Amino acid sequence: MQLQSVLAFKQDLAQSADLSALVAPTSMLESVGPAVAAPQFAVAMGNWRAARPQAALRLARKPDLTGFAIGVSPQTENDYKLAIRLYGKQRASSLPAKVRDLARVAERYPGDVELVTGVRYQPRGLTIRAGGSVGHPQITAGTLGAFVQDAKHYYALSNNHVLANSDNAVKGDEAQQPGPLDQQNGQHDVIGFLERWVPLSKATVDAAIARLNGDVVDFFEQHRYVGIGTLDPRPISDRFSVRRVIKRGRTTGVTRGTVSAFDLDGVVLDYEAPNGLVTFNNQLEFVGSPKTKPFSLGGDSGSLIIDRDTLRPYALLYGGGPDAQGIDRTLGHFIPEVLAALKIEFVP
Repeated sequence: MQLQSVLAFKQDLAQSADLSALVAPTSMLESVGPAVAAPQFAVAMGNWRAARPQAALRLARKPDLTGFAIGVSPQTENDYKLAIRLYGKQRASSLPAKVRDLARVAERYPGDVELVTGVRYQPRGLTIRAGGSVGHPQITAGTLGAFVQDAKHYYALSNNHVLANSDNAVKGDEAQQPGPLDQQNGQHDVIGFLERWVPLSKATVDAAIARLNGDVVDFFEQHRYVGIGTLDPRPISDRFSVRRVIKRGRTTGVTRGTVSAFDLDGVVLDYEAPNGLVTFNNQLEFVGSPKTKPFSLGGDSGSLIIDRDTLRPYALLYGGGPDAQGIDRTLGHFIPEVLAALKIEFVP
């Protein structure tokens, strides 16, 4: 059809309260008067982004729409069709009457109408994933380990020395993605704000959380770990039950390893000022598979260490280093102790 004819029919559909009358004519053009200028934008997409609080960050929780969009579809240089887009996955019988009538229009005039069903438009906003670069503005870069929650908010989980600059921070400081070392010309997204952390002086866990920034983050993938699979968010409860592990980190990506020591006491790390040497007890140690391949390197701090056999959370990576034989030995906090210290849980 000519462009003006399609635009006129589109406008008539957009303004009609009862589309059933448009199904009856034997010719599409019989239902359309003289060509008129099309409105600049005549499609009501619904108030589906109205609720922007925390729940809006979960893509999976969005309900299916039952509305529609109408427009113009180019075919050849001077030929056009009416474009109809029906939202959602509902059966035709459950659709609103106006939407059902649109589908009947498409059936009656297949040569003049392009009907697409099951459309799920989404904003191309920022989607964040675990396993990538993140950091406080005053550090280099670490890893976003996981997404967690309490009764009020969703958070990004990493280390104190990644999100809270080793206690040199205040509540509300930015969590930047990527971390400062990985930024090109200073470009980054503020994906969250420092909410709470465990002081290193307590020598329990090196952990912190940043409340996700709903003005920047549209969605997060709470269980997806690229190159690993889908996380089962139930934490491992018996630290001695795991042998094989896997993680995704900012520096080394996806690596596999094994537990090389359980319940290590007297683990000393130098966090420099103001904390200096900090001693941790009841720690976990890991080596790569094979041992000659490092399980982690600098910048992987904050990674979630996952049980390779069940894909359940096992530990929070926070440090490591080589031994006399050059074998890297990675350190992790048992994840139930991290969750308890920060009073959080994994997003289900």
